[in-house]
Amino acid sequence: MSRTRIRSGSAPLDVLVLDARLRQSLVCVQRLGRSGLTVGAAESAGLDDAVPAFRSRWCRARAWLPAHDEPDAVQLHELLQLIRQSRPRVLLASHDGTIELVRRHRAELERHVAIALAPEPALAVAVDKDRTLELADRLGIGVPRGMGVSDPAELRAAAHEVGFPAVVKPAQSWLGSGASAARLTARLVCSPAELDRAAGEVLSLGGHVLVQPWLPGRREAVMTLRANGRLCAEFAQVAHRMTPPLGGTSVLRESIPVPDDIGRATRRLVDAMGLEGVAEVEFRRDAAGRPLLMEVNSRLSASVLVAVRAGVNLPEMLWRWAAGEPVEPVPSYRTGVRVRWLGGEIDWLRETLHSQGRPDVPTRRRAAAMLLRDTLRPSAYDYVDLRDPVPAVVAASDLVGDLSRAAGRRLRPLRRTRRTAPAA
Repeated sequence: MSRTRIRSGSAPLDVLVLDARLRQSLVCVQRLGRSGLTVGAAESAGLDDAVPAFRSRWCRARAWLPAHDEPDAVQLHELLQLIRQSRPRVLLASHDGTIELVRRHRAELERHVAIALAPEPALAVAVDKDRTLELADRLGIGVPRGMGVSDPAELRAAAHEVGFPAVVKPAQSWLGSGASAARLTARLVCSPAELDRAAGEVLSLGGHVLVQPWLPGRREAVMTLRANGRLCAEFAQVAHRMTPPLGGTSVLRESIPVPDDIGRATRRLVDAMGLEGVAEVEFRRDAAGRPLLMEVNSRLSASVLVAVRAGVNLPEMLWRWAAGEPVEPVPSYRTGVRVRWLGGEIDWLRETLHSQGRPDVPTRRRAAAMLLRDTLRPSAYDYVDLRDPVPAVVAASDLVGDLSRAAGRRLRPLRRTRRTAPAA
């Protein structure tokens, strides 16, 4: 299954970055490579080399690993084989499925490599929204009102309790292993029928959901880096656009000063969890501006580039913590730094045009004005690094290919109609 490009007898890697197709993985390869570390990258179930991180000038070794729907034993065997061959000091993962694989076999993996993940007791709380919100509530941190649902018969009561529009969230973002594995995301619902469909998908997989009210305010997050009980970095951002609009990945984000209210809440929550390493604590404000906790991610997210651009090199700090090296605190960072994801902007525009009238979706005119305004403002872009241009070329080529295939699918019915139209 694996197609390894790591030569036997090569010098050991300082870090092996898994999930190479993700944007945050490219940031890690570039920033750790710039720091003088020897970096390798691996991706799951690749069919070609259209992985931007593989083409980085700082990627010294690359390999393919089995897909997340392969049997657990196969995934573990191939990962261990790659670790033995590349001998990395630190293993860095960002995909929920990869992290769950590492968690299931952590003791065995840690005999060979240091893992850049929080200790298991803290991680078990962070990946479970029920336990996270329960802890936050005990600490006096604002959480959305809502209802947990584990049986379809409870959905009518949840709808009555919460009302519409509502948000359906899986309690855990990754369920199962092997062929039964699935990644689950939050869904906005505006009717009982939509609630039944969104919740039913999760319940049919053996999970359960949280049904919460939709909140109209800003989406803010605080990223932290904690090493040996000491807070070494704290960074805040606001997401101006996301795809999908509700609970998706950030398309346009901007560094902001850490707001007092969510800064205090984040420090209390991370301390109470004992969450070492990196954490991203997400909030959304209600109509009155009150912040309510959404979730905690104990991994680097796709938003990490804005922190790096603002002066908080979280990938290097995370590596140093995992490798047992000293971690120097970052006392401040630049605010007003903006980062855009061009492919995500196109997805956001497509979703906006087809979802008019739903919460979180601006009118077509307002959407066009937003894009024009933001294009005229200085911004950095995901994938674009003048010192390492090839990954951006690979990403742009992949985007053009996706757009061409999508256009072809839309034109196919029209061509069929023309061919079958009766002669005049």
